[in-house]
Amino acid sequence: MKYVGELLAYEVGLLIKPSTPAINYKKLPNYEWRASASREVAQESHRRFAAQLPVLRSNTLLQKQKCVKKVGVSMQSSNLHGGDLDELSRVYGIDKNKIMNFSGNVNPLGLPESVKRAIAKNVDIATGYPDVSYRELREAIAQYTGAKAEHIIAGNGSTELITGFIKAVMPKKAVIQEPAYSEYLRILEQVGCQTALSPLNADKNFIPDINDLPLTDDVDMVVVCNPNNPTGTYLTAAQIAELAEKCKKTGAFIMIDETYVEFADTKKHISAVELTDRFDNIGVIRGTSKFFACPGLRLGYGISGNKAILEKVNQNRDLWSVNVYAELAGKVMFTDTDFIEKTRTLINTERARMEEELGKIQGLKLFGTQSNFFLAKIENKNITSKDVFLNLLKKNILIRDAENFPFLDESYIRFCILSPEENDMLIKNLKEIFK
Repeated sequence: MKYVGELLAYEVGLLIKPSTPAINYKKLPNYEWRASASREVAQESHRRFAAQLPVLRSNTLLQKQKCVKKVGVSMQSSNLHGGDLDELSRVYGIDKNKIMNFSGNVNPLGLPESVKRAIAKNVDIATGYPDVSYRELREAIAQYTGAKAEHIIAGNGSTELITGFIKAVMPKKAVIQEPAYSEYLRILEQVGCQTALSPLNADKNFIPDINDLPLTDDVDMVVVCNPNNPTGTYLTAAQIAELAEKCKKTGAFIMIDETYVEFADTKKHISAVELTDRFDNIGVIRGTSKFFACPGLRLGYGISGNKAILEKVNQNRDLWSVNVYAELAGKVMFTDTDFIEKTRTLINTERARMEEELGKIQGLKLFGTQSNFFLAKIENKNITSKDVFLNLLKKNILIRDAENFPFLDESYIRFCILSPEENDMLIKNLKEIFK
């Protein structure tokens, strides 16, 4: 679980400051689920929830085994995922280098060799500053995406740009299509925005429908992850254009996180980049952490035809926030067509194979995806997401317990596509668990 604010754990005398504040709405008492939930209702419910619990856990101190034993509670597997390998290694005593990380959603091909060579040959560039305008980097991104260079802004990973776009718009009321990345809600709350959560319908296999979004006249920002994380479902560019027309009437800005769109079949026409020429109320954000396997470099970019918004995003961004190695890497990776094609071939082939093999498992429902991961529902009532998580971890296989995503529960797990050999190991062990 993750909690908002500073919560006191009386049993161990620790003041906990969670590193990733977020509300776990499913655990709030007396909370009626609706198509949307206001920030005020959620916060009030959270305060009541916090007051009822004698022991509160966080992503940090109370995950240690000694603390867990002391307060007599079980470890919450949903706290640990692909970005927490060091913590997971300490808690479970597992060598992180031996873990098959199906939780991180990172390209199994690893960092492109072209980028490795470029950095190795240019180590000394650290003695100088990056280009403050990132002109050559933006031109490389423009060539890669088809967007205009003047519509592009570089950033220190996609998260900096998510923050930048939100602060540029400064919405008073926003809608987030959920379940989704927790940072959207956290940053919106930081700027005092009232936020409505619009759930994807599990009965409709989480397929998005723009008509389900509560687009009242006072909504001034809509946040969409496309393809969605953790479901892998998506809106087409045509649907986004329709949404943009609707939002234009009310003055709402659409922020689209396309972190996983490069893994999608291009024939699906998912990306909204081409729409940034037609609509000035669209901002597209992408990172390089997943597709180009470089989360440590921190390189992302935003695309919008709205010059005023881009200027505000730039004002909110620190000078030289993209370091010289990330700048160089971007100029190289976006032109590495061999790596790009190899990645798409691998993901498309393995996605189809895994869908076929895992679809044979009784008690495990796979949802259709256009990303490099699958969301699955456990339909065997005797098995929980934590059971699967811990069982696989014994085999050095790490998946994501998806229970802590909004609108999901302990029957959901998420796992990504790795190498064929690693995928075979996951398939084999899942079949053993559900036999």
